[in-house]
Amino acid sequence: MCTTVHPPLFGSIEFDVDIEARQASVRIAGVLKSSWPADRQPATGEEHRVRIDLPNGIEFDIAEIGSGTTEASGAIRLELDDTFGQFNMLRQSGRGIVRGR
Repeated sequence: MCTTVHPPLFGSIEFDVDIEARQASVRIAGVLKSSWPADRQPATGEEHRVRIDLPNGIEFDIAEIGSGTTEASGAIRLELDDTFGQFNMLRQSGRGIVRGR
């Protein structure tokens, strides 16, 4: 699919996530920084909560929805602002999803 293959990078990854609060961040020094604060309602500024509930979903049961910003400065550059993201628990076995409920 790609004619260019970049060498792997090795380094520390700082990662923090709180699914219930819909907040996350990840940082790889010199390569990537991404933050996902809780969504806010444009009219009031109060926290806004949106969920996807898939009782028989094949990937997850419930996903909390958020938006965030990502900047990658490695070989593949990205600048994403206010983009869609979802937070969910994903538990799988050799037979597929392991139900969380």
